[in-house]
Amino acid sequence: MPSNVKGEGMRGLSVFISDIRACKSREAEKKRINKELANIRSKFKGDKQLDGYQKKKYVCKLLFIFLLGNDIDFGHIEAVNLLSSLRYSEKQIGYLFISVLVGTTSDLMKLVIQNIRNDLTASRNPVHTSLALQVELHVVFFSIHTEICLLFFLSHFLSL
Repeated sequence: MPSNVKGEGMRGLSVFISDIRACKSREAEKKRINKELANIRSKFKGDKQLDGYQKKKYVCKLLFIFLLGNDIDFGHIEAVNLLSSLRYSEKQIGYLFISVLVGTTSDLMKLVIQNIRNDLTASRNPVHTSLALQVELHVVFFSIHTEICLLFFLSHFLSL
């Protein structure tokens, strides 16, 4: 997937996915994932400031690792930081990560809501507004869905 066109593809992500797909066993896959998690953790904790592209690339890797069925216990704040970016691709990955990995009861939701509010009110970019609306609807739906399920469960068992 590497491309000569600027802005297309993330070579490091492509190589990582290829490495995972080439693993012959679950143990080899787990070893490669743990190696990548250690690398990402060191990059996020390092003294060197990461640019938006690097944050986006590492957050995408974390999202991929999560989708493979692994727990992710770091990187959430970096995803929230991507929400402040003026670049669509960075903001998009930040919102995607938030909608998949950050629960509505998370302490980070205050920061996420502030970023959504900024994109809805202060942003003059309709694409940023659209991203914010999509995540807001996802968060609201999840909250309402959870409450409705809880009410149904309680009302069903209280009537027995």
